[in-house]
Amino acid sequence: MNSLEKNRKYIIISVISLLLILPMFFGLYVENIIPQAINLYTFLIIFGGLIVLFTLGELIDIFGFNTESLELIKEHDVIQALITKKKRLVILSLFLLTMIMEELIFRYYLLSFLFHSLNLDFILVLIISSLFFSLYHFHTWFTFKNLRILGIFLIISFLLGLFLGFIFITLGFFICVIIHSLFALLFYFNLFNRYFKTKENQN
Repeated sequence: MNSLEKNRKYIIISVISLLLILPMFFGLYVENIIPQAINLYTFLIIFGGLIVLFTLGELIDIFGFNTESLELIKEHDVIQALITKKKRLVILSLFLLTMIMEELIFRYYLLSFLFHSLNLDFILVLIISSLFFSLYHFHTWFTFKNLRILGIFLIISFLLGLFLGFIFITLGFFICVIIHSLFALLFYFNLFNRYFKTKENQN
């Protein structure tokens, strides 16, 4: 993706995010902005989910990518920013904006609509919203055109979607954005640290 395409992509993301934030000021689904009551059962699920997701991320980093897919994923904006050390703050800020946009679409609006407006069962709501979140990541095919990368993103985004949906209902929107951002950044940082940092130092 060239510089012009990247700039266009982030301009679109910025505009969409701003438009999505506006209804919040008019009280739409504001009950999910702040945390709900937390009990031991909720805490254990969240703690266990974090361990499972971070372990899964590590396993995918180690075993999920082959030589071809690593060369392709190397071109991801965040990994490129870590490698080249150029515009790191800008890229990470725009990446955070992308996380906010995704949480607004798939948790704040979609999940809230399914759960609060349609009154669907909680488990069904988690599955539906996670499925949409997973299918959204089909855009990775158009970026990398690699089935291995596509499969990794579809699987991990579905599982992450389940967890983030639970976080959204129990801890609220802001915690959801923080966890999503930290998980995604750690995923890419571990890839960089494991495969690309050493190569850069050797060069």
